[in-house]
Amino acid sequence: MLRLSSTFTAKSSVLFCASAAEPWSSSSTLKSVFTQQKLAGSRFLSTTRTLLGKDTKGATSAARSLLWQGKHAQAQPRGQQWRGARWEQYTKADYGSRRGNQHRNSGSGGFWKMKPESYIFTLIAMNGAVFVMWSIAKNKVTSFGDNKMVRWMADNFTISYAGLTQGRLWTLVTPAFSHVDPMHAMVNMFMLHQFGGDILRILGPKKFIGFYLGAAVLGNLTSALVRGIILPRSTGNRSTIYQSSLGASTSVVGITTLFACLFPQAQLMLMFVIPVRAWMASAGFIGWDLWRVMRSSSTRVDGAGHIGGAVAALGYYWFRLRPLIRRMR
Repeated sequence: MLRLSSTFTAKSSVLFCASAAEPWSSSSTLKSVFTQQKLAGSRFLSTTRTLLGKDTKGATSAARSLLWQGKHAQAQPRGQQWRGARWEQYTKADYGSRRGNQHRNSGSGGFWKMKPESYIFTLIAMNGAVFVMWSIAKNKVTSFGDNKMVRWMADNFTISYAGLTQGRLWTLVTPAFSHVDPMHAMVNMFMLHQFGGDILRILGPKKFIGFYLGAAVLGNLTSALVRGIILPRSTGNRSTIYQSSLGASTSVVGITTLFACLFPQAQLMLMFVIPVRAWMASAGFIGWDLWRVMRSSSTRVDGAGHIGGAVAALGYYWFRLRPLIRRMR
């Protein structure tokens, strides 16, 4: 998440560490790459789609097999024996079956029958729309000296402890679609595009959207409580009560952390150069955020929001997905 100054503008135009992408990289040049090239391409997607219902008969037969076998064991999710039919029943995802295609082609079914990529692009489009609103608001200030829209955006699309105490509870969600700085927005959306599709295919659209919003709520709440209660008591600086933050960091950090929980041994290429396991990258950046929370008075990055999103992912995995996977062994 990115903090805003008193004029509601980003303090840094190139602050990658403030983006939702941060738990994976300090730049936008990070991409998930599995150890074996076959896993990174069509083999991974075709296997996942089969297990999630591309072919009912295929899903039934796939219930007797592992997601990946043999030499690909290091890239397997925890549990390894996710049986297609039972996992499909949990996610209710139907992206490739004949019934699902007819449903989409007939024009019925609505929002929950779109292709997986459509949900990701919808979230990106929503973030883009709010970014345009911020741009219009800032242009009104610079061109006409009119700050009414900027104040309205700050009241409704940023999170602060003061705002929550004034009853603006919707700001627990709206900052997850809000960006002022273009680089901040691009990095967050890049990471959402890279990791969101894989998590969506596993959870299904409804649970994915619910997780995205849930991680936003917990992350923004953590951010507000840290800056509104913990920091004033520990540092004596009460100005943090009125500090505002925004960004999809809370949700995207949750998505990337959940990816690390499900695929801990997946190999990521940090800046396309440094190979690192997913669990190591996630743990390292969570530790970095903890360090920044302790230095909140001297950093422009809201690490507390990142930690809240990561905690949401860890809790969802430990209390919801892990017991389900264990029962499927």
